[in-house]
Amino acid sequence: MSTTIRIMKRDKERLEVLAKKSGRKKLTEALRFAMDAAEREVEGFRGNPAAIEEALKAAAPIARRTSERVDEELAKSIE
Repeated sequence: MSTTIRIMKRDKERLEVLAKKSGRKKLTEALRFAMDAAEREVEGFRGNPAAIEEALKAAAPIARRTSERVDEELAKSIE
């Protein structure tokens, strides 16, 4: 049994690229490949997504300040 799904044009283009890169001839094969990979990724994750999200929120301001001064930070690390 099959069905039709509607996706955005950009997502279809990404799926076409994935199909080409992964050697799949049909978009359905590429979609199946992507779902299999996503399921493995999700099943392999043993952490707490909320904790990771909080850590990333806390790190964002620090990363922003550091990224604005990359040259200075690199110069310090070389000295």
